[in-house]
Amino acid sequence: MTMFTLGKDCDVRFSHPAINAGQPYGFLFAYDPSVRGNSLSVQRVTEEGVVTIRVYFTLILADDLKNHDGSAHDQSRAKMYAMLLQYLKQADSVVIDTVMGVFAGMVSSGHSATELHQPDVSHIALQFYNLSSYHPPIESEQYFASVWDATDIAWEESMLWR
Repeated sequence: MTMFTLGKDCDVRFSHPAINAGQPYGFLFAYDPSVRGNSLSVQRVTEEGVVTIRVYFTLILADDLKNHDGSAHDQSRAKMYAMLLQYLKQADSVVIDTVMGVFAGMVSSGHSATELHQPDVSHIALQFYNLSSYHPPIESEQYFASVWDATDIAWEESMLWR
């Protein structure tokens, strides 16, 4: 099983207990030279006291992708697309791991993705939002080093990373 490392062979990692044995799966952002900085946008909306976070980004899928260090990306376009579709089918609990931290309890929005498929490459624009109460992103190392049990613990009772 491939271990994905942010900034090395992926820009974002998704995880969900029902996919890939719960292990994170990494994807690369489709960089837009007209956008300065990151290809990831996080927006917060507060309406009637409810905070909603929306995370936007575009992924690139191709057979000849290069990692950040110039090495060949070892996942095929077909494999990445198949994995992405599994995450988009989830009704809750998708974890999105970025350089900004981990956004837990996310779900893809309405029509899950806008897809542009060309002969050699696919660009998939995605939007995710928090299904439950908003919590600031958690550092990746702390989140993935946490010990989880199967009980349903309310956030207020949790001491997993706070």
